[in-house]
Amino acid sequence: MKRLLGVVTGGCFLVAAGVAVAAPPGHGQHFDCSDGGSGVSCASDDTGCVPQSKDDPSGGVAATLKCGDGLSKAFGAAIRSVIKCHKKMADLTLKADPARDDESCETFDAVKHKSAKEKLDAAIAKVAPICTSTQLSLAAAEESTLFASKSNALSLDAQAGAVYCDGTTNIDPAGAGGDDAGTIDTAALDAKDKLKCADTVGSELGKLAAAAIKCHIKLADSDFGAKDFDENVCEENDPAKGKAALQKYNAAMTKLTTKAICTQSCLSASNRTALGANVLAQVEAGNQLVYPCPSGGSTTTTTTSSTTTSVGGTCTPIVVGQAIPHTYRINGTTGEKRCTTNSASNRFGTCSTDADCGNTAGACMNLPWVTADGQVMPFSTGTQVTFTVATAGSFPTCEHNLCIPCGNPNAACAGIPGCEVAGNPNGCVPRGTQGCCDQPAFIVPTFFVNILGGLCSRVDQIGCGGGIVNTSQPQTGHNKVTKNGDTSDPGADCCYNGHPGSECLGGVNMNDDPATKPCTVTANTGAGGDYAGKIVKTIGGGVADADGIHFRYTVPELSTTWTDGQSPPGTCANGSTYDDGELLVSQLILKADTTTSGATGSFTDQNGDSCKRAGAGFISATNASTDGPITVPGAEGGGPARPQPYNGSSGSVTAAVSEVFSGPNSPIRDIGFVAITPNQAAVVVPALSCSCTVQPDCPE
Repeated sequence: MKRLLGVVTGGCFLVAAGVAVAAPPGHGQHFDCSDGGSGVSCASDDTGCVPQSKDDPSGGVAATLKCGDGLSKAFGAAIRSVIKCHKKMADLTLKADPARDDESCETFDAVKHKSAKEKLDAAIAKVAPICTSTQLSLAAAEESTLFASKSNALSLDAQAGAVYCDGTTNIDPAGAGGDDAGTIDTAALDAKDKLKCADTVGSELGKLAAAAIKCHIKLADSDFGAKDFDENVCEENDPAKGKAALQKYNAAMTKLTTKAICTQSCLSASNRTALGANVLAQVEAGNQLVYPCPSGGSTTTTTTSSTTTSVGGTCTPIVVGQAIPHTYRINGTTGEKRCTTNSASNRFGTCSTDADCGNTAGACMNLPWVTADGQVMPFSTGTQVTFTVATAGSFPTCEHNLCIPCGNPNAACAGIPGCEVAGNPNGCVPRGTQGCCDQPAFIVPTFFVNILGGLCSRVDQIGCGGGIVNTSQPQTGHNKVTKNGDTSDPGADCCYNGHPGSECLGGVNMNDDPATKPCTVTANTGAGGDYAGKIVKTIGGGVADADGIHFRYTVPELSTTWTDGQSPPGTCANGSTYDDGELLVSQLILKADTTTSGATGSFTDQNGDSCKRAGAGFISATNASTDGPITVPGAEGGGPARPQPYNGSSGSVTAAVSEVFSGPNSPIRDIGFVAITPNQAAVVVPALSCSCTVQPDCPE
């Protein structure tokens, strides 16, 4: 449910002489109080501005209150209606009903004209006389996106795949229309229970979106009338009654867990929680579409369905209407189906079934997913990265340095207490015993790995991260990332004998490489027994990136995969931790270089010893392509990686490709991994201070 429209505004209060005085942001001011207002009504994670008029669109105003309220209600109702249409389709699929095309329900009802889209059109037409041209143009663009087919990853049809995500039977095959994503398991003994679980999740997500929109309308009206309103109590956390929109959704998910009918891993408790958080963030991020900000200053911003053009010698903002120096958050979400790394053909291309991927079993998967060591894993949809841009970069390059906070990088690792036992009896890698960030800004919820009977996996941040945001328009940046790895031991300085000092830790080549080792892992005497290896990273090259806002960042991470004793068989329970006595399957030190431009990785012999890899590589040890190069193309090359549009009407898709040298204690040894993650549009969040330079390690 990408880009669910919401109306989020703010009101604030000042305390003077012991009396609370309402001081929300005024007409034309930002909802986050960045240019006026203070107190509880300041919505720091919401975009857009307080309307300048109640119902008069003349006089150059950007938005009217009644139009914003009306559009919000209309889109909230449309979203719930489309979800009901998808439920009908899925239910008829389980019954094998051949006449299950949902278009009369969703887009056009030739008899009653009561489809979701037709009712939305009628509602928009009703408020159109009191809307500004900007509000109407944004509403039209949003409607076009929401009602597009599954080929558009931002459409409601595409995102149905995050709810109906199990089995192989399409809820909307080509013969029934074929424009809706989603599959169900019709062969399972508990097929009815699985479907009931998915139906319930979809329904509750629709309720959450509608309830959050109502909270935003209340706050919009309060702000406009200069009255205080704590929108957070309505939307996220009601400490007195526990009736906030998100609390009610989470309570419904807890009740669903007790029924034990959600046996599909894609709708685990943690994934359902993440879906709720994603929907709420999408509603909040849509503020600017119904309450756009007035233009001002030396930069003229023209918003259309897909672009925001900046003129006057300044950089396009990361979030429309906001100054560039801010703290931002990007939340993960779901996306279209793409062929995985191990596909026999059409690697990383769009697909509907495995046939589109060279008939490789299980290769056509909804994003996000990760591949490593030949294993294909659905990735968590609840990823989150928070970063601070302290100072805007200069025009015309418009590259803004970002910093991803960590706090103390050697604090106790709450998620892996099994690595903190004296003497390290569980065999954690050395870095795993040294702690994790106590204030991580890069978060990956635990996720299920469907091998060896079912495993849990988690990723913990172990150091501050950094990178850039590029907002040049037209885009002039080069943010592609290439990483070439060699398993041969480069010594303590992480560079080979005779190589330039610029490649070495400390800037000096100590010429300390061990004697050439055979390309084995036996008794830790071979090159493949090294934990470090060497990775050479190159940024840029090729044509300029596709137009849009590009993100590129590096975060040091510790990946842990284990058999979890507390999770039911075949699952990884939400919040699972690696505990003393549980079987550690692998622990890897990663420095994922995530980019929206495109990424390439390969294993190459960099010191002439005929050794480059002692494990499975990117696909499998027997596959001729396992050493790479493996390239996830950017948007300009037709690939899945793509930037965020300048107007924030949708999010980005990031890619990371790299090599990992895990040493002889890990059964997977040298592997290549690929991760492709769709994201929501960036939003402004409460400020976090961050000053950090990512330190080079070995590898890299």
